[in-house]
Amino acid sequence: MTDEERRAARSTAGKSLLAGATTSPLRVAADAVRARAPWLLPALVAAIAIVPSALALRAQTFGIFGRDQGIFQYVAWALRHGERVYRDIHEINGPLPHAWHCVMQLLGGEDEHVFRSIDAAMLVAAYVTAGLTLPRWVGLELGSGTRRRGALVVWGLAGLALLGAQYVRYDWWHTAQREAFYSVLVLTSLSLQSIAHSTRGRRRALVAFGLAGVTTSLTWFGKPPCAIFSVLQVAVLVLDREAVAVPVRRALASAAAGALAVGAAMLAFVLAFEDLGRGLEILSKVPRLHHTIWNETLIGAYRAYNNGPRLDWAMATLAAFFAAFFALKLPRRALLAAVLPLGGFIVFAGQGKAFPYHLHMLTLGTAVAQLVILGAAAERLRATRERGARLDVAAIAVAVAAIALGLKAGEDAWKSPGLRNGWAEAGSTPEKRASRAYFERFPWGDYFANDLRDAAAYLAFHTRPDERVQTYGFDPYLLFLARRKSASPVIYSFELNVDAALEGGPGARPSAELASWLVAYRDDAERLVLTSVDAAPPAAFTLHDRAPFTFPKDAAQDFAKHCPKLFAWMKERYVFAAAFGTVRVWLRRDVMGRAPGW
Repeated sequence: MTDEERRAARSTAGKSLLAGATTSPLRVAADAVRARAPWLLPALVAAIAIVPSALALRAQTFGIFGRDQGIFQYVAWALRHGERVYRDIHEINGPLPHAWHCVMQLLGGEDEHVFRSIDAAMLVAAYVTAGLTLPRWVGLELGSGTRRRGALVVWGLAGLALLGAQYVRYDWWHTAQREAFYSVLVLTSLSLQSIAHSTRGRRRALVAFGLAGVTTSLTWFGKPPCAIFSVLQVAVLVLDREAVAVPVRRALASAAAGALAVGAAMLAFVLAFEDLGRGLEILSKVPRLHHTIWNETLIGAYRAYNNGPRLDWAMATLAAFFAAFFALKLPRRALLAAVLPLGGFIVFAGQGKAFPYHLHMLTLGTAVAQLVILGAAAERLRATRERGARLDVAAIAVAVAAIALGLKAGEDAWKSPGLRNGWAEAGSTPEKRASRAYFERFPWGDYFANDLRDAAAYLAFHTRPDERVQTYGFDPYLLFLARRKSASPVIYSFELNVDAALEGGPGARPSAELASWLVAYRDDAERLVLTSVDAAPPAAFTLHDRAPFTFPKDAAQDFAKHCPKLFAWMKERYVFAAAFGTVRVWLRRDVMGRAPGW
């Protein structure tokens, strides 16, 4: 046999071996994956991660409130009891979180566990809805009848498993936050927009666009930079205009009508419960007052609070999504998956504060993009009629990737602070949730939950419900816990002590002009408090040690140094009554002299 004949024989033998291999278990497994991909891939994710995600979401409902949630609880409670926000309370946020907390309180959310339970139910609904609509994003064919319904159930569970897992990795301080609420609103808007892009019914498309406009525009009234999500959504609409059942102008008009309805509702809320003129004035000053307190460089924001891994995972996922978009020739509406991560990164970087809860839009968008990639892979496997060893390997690799995604989500859920620290067991009854031991499970460097509650109980006992309290700190949640209103509009100590703003941070230093403005602002704030308390002396002052952002060891000394006139006025009329850890309570002399329980 010649060399050429030997080479030909070896080639023939190799082809025979390859042909034999493709009839092996690999081919059988690959064919099974291809035939079942539309429901099998999400089922692999759900089977692994749904239980830990559900348990972790339940555990989240037993977390306490941190500083931000407490602030909004007080503002909403005071608003519900006759105060006008911006006039009677110098709030530094838009009206949406005030309205949100009002609604939650009316539903029983004055209790932290009830609030978080309602919040968790809202998250579950949004995550399941996103999973149910996800096949539309990539044009995944699910069949019809029972087969389609079963596949949708599996996608809904996969959505809950994966999206829930990214949320529960945040701790109690960073959940039930504004940004988490806004991220869910945008996600719901994207789910509605996917319906609008994929339906053939013109009326249904217009309704979906209108509702998408409602949900995304709500975020503008909480954090105006969230308008970037709406801009990106419009960009996807324009790019996908040929596939949409209605003309772009009609789609935009419907979305705009939804946004106008939201604007009218929020304006009505502001006119009824807030002071529009003072709100515009205060909110226009907020950037100058806070710019140098909370300002971090981009690299500093990346390094802070262990944000790096979340940002790395998000960027890697976004790159994988765009690669899949072009390689698999996805419908243009699939670009909706880029809205949350791109917009989330812009909002996070633009704020420059680096707080982890500002990453909610980005991390939620990361999980959504992963589901979209999975759905796109499922559609490609379903639609591919070709056979070959490479395609078999690719099918198995996609199934393995789905398993890996489920394992990652399951690991995130099992490692969630709520499950690791046993929140559900610690707070399983109302009695346990009222104990000191329960609150000690939620330590934070400059936030003292038990101190606030002890001081609030003391104030509630020694003062009348109609009497007011002036605070010098950063936790008006104390006022909510005591059910007492603030004696002046100033509820944040950074209006009375601007040292942190004058010092600045890595990302910004105040100019000479801004420094002068800050000092003048502080002087005006002290005059406002002095005028308010002189006109109607409150029953008590509370001074808070270690309050952000100057963290005084002795709040009384800090108060005397930064507000000398106000401190002198207080010292003449009030007596130091008690200290509860970091909270110092001064009572008016006649209040101090009253019988206990008055």
